[in-house]
Amino acid sequence: MSRFRGLLPSLLFIVVLPLTLVLVVVAIAATTLHQDEMRNLVATHDQEAAREAAAGLEERVSHKLASLRSIAEAVAIGLPPAAELRSSDNLLADFDHGVVVLGVNGSLLASAPQAVGQSQVLSTLQAAQPATPGLSLTAIGDLLAVVHSTDGTITVAGLFSANALHLPLIADRLRSSPRARVTVVDNTARVIYDSGGRPIGSDAAAEPGAAEAIRDTNGTTFATDQNAIEWVVAFDAVPSVGWRMIVAEPWEDAVNPLLRTSLLTPLALIPAFVIAVAAIIFGARRVIRPLQQLDDQAERAGRGDYAALAQSIDGISEIQTLHTTLAHMADQIRSYQRSIQSYASAITRSQEDERTRLARELHDETVQALIALDQRMQMIERICKRDPQAAAAKLSELRTMTAGTIDDVRRVIRALRPIYLEDLGLVPALEMLTQSLSERDGLVVTFAVEGEVCRLTSERELALYRIVQEALNNVVKHAHARQVQVKLHYADTLQVSIKDNGRGFIIPDRVDALTELGHFGLVGMRERAELIGAELTVQSTPGQGTLIELHLPL
Repeated sequence: MSRFRGLLPSLLFIVVLPLTLVLVVVAIAATTLHQDEMRNLVATHDQEAAREAAAGLEERVSHKLASLRSIAEAVAIGLPPAAELRSSDNLLADFDHGVVVLGVNGSLLASAPQAVGQSQVLSTLQAAQPATPGLSLTAIGDLLAVVHSTDGTITVAGLFSANALHLPLIADRLRSSPRARVTVVDNTARVIYDSGGRPIGSDAAAEPGAAEAIRDTNGTTFATDQNAIEWVVAFDAVPSVGWRMIVAEPWEDAVNPLLRTSLLTPLALIPAFVIAVAAIIFGARRVIRPLQQLDDQAERAGRGDYAALAQSIDGISEIQTLHTTLAHMADQIRSYQRSIQSYASAITRSQEDERTRLARELHDETVQALIALDQRMQMIERICKRDPQAAAAKLSELRTMTAGTIDDVRRVIRALRPIYLEDLGLVPALEMLTQSLSERDGLVVTFAVEGEVCRLTSERELALYRIVQEALNNVVKHAHARQVQVKLHYADTLQVSIKDNGRGFIIPDRVDALTELGHFGLVGMRERAELIGAELTVQSTPGQGTLIELHLPL
């Protein structure tokens, strides 16, 4: 499972894949909504066009029927049929195949034109018997219009072609693309007119949208033909004759080519996905893999193999900078380790030196003094009976030697554990320390106390005492100073300062360098200060002495 918890799987499964899925869903949804809106827009546009075309055709058909009806009514009230036809030449111009006026028994009362038109209309009427008032399609593809007068005595019939209704002109106006088709059918789906060249009178029921047009009065639909071409079909009715005006065009022609490219929107995510994958690959090579190498090196360094961080790592500049920083930190840790080892070694040597010094001092002074005391006691025993006065003098010398031995032992004890510190406190102990230093080493030591003195815990007082003791020892051993000032200031914090006028030294930038330079005393002072929560600062300039300050919150 750990392989799925790295940065690369996290980027892939948490960022890239969800983002890609969201983009795909959004793109598909947006494309679908866009296409739906486009389909509705095109369908609405074609529906309006079909409605206007059907209204115009309705007006022309109504005009023709009204022309014939006016003639029938005029003849029915007694006007001469021939004269009425001659007076209606302007109305009869649309009947290019002739007009006839018939009486009650179907007798011919008048016709126009006199020759061809009369026979053609009569033969068409005879073939269409029984003639129904209205407009019908003849077998040869012409249109026969038949009307009756109100009293039913007069029948007027006119014959004309589809061109007389200006259907080709209407079709040219409605066709928005070369493949668009305009079709007019009757209520049985027979073709009245077709801009695509379909024969008049043929069956159009199988054409896209024809069945819906016959079933409904108006509307739009999307249909697919036998060639798998999708058509957008709009239709509207011509009420007076029961016809349907059908406007159809391929969907791919109806949509602007630029808008059709919206269908390719999801495909645009492919480059985005490729770019994302490329970014992940780049990140894996330039970020993730170097980070894994850096993690491995850091783990090895944590086990003590600091040389692992010396190996170079490729990657972006930030990772290389991080690697350089870690390598530098490893160098510092190794330096600190060497310093700690040196410090520990120095402490061990100092402890052994101190034990050696104590052993030598006890052997050379205390033990020798005790041996001398034993010899004197034996001597006194031998001369006590012979010469009491000489024995008394020897006892006086014995007491003097005993007192000196006691002083030597007390001095050793004070060096090991300052008895004044536990009994009297920090200030008297430091005062005694500075006084003994002045008497023993000839330094001019000034000791001053400011503020209200208060006792501290034994751990803090001992640490402060050892810090001051070590600082004064450094003055004696290294500073070559003539004057030393020790000052304690009690307030919210206890400020302890040790200032000398010795030769000073250059303070290194790093703490570990103190051990390299042999300043083990300063390292010990810092450690003691840190243990009691104090802050130790050292200021020194070659030739101008050294100032050590310690601040301890009370």
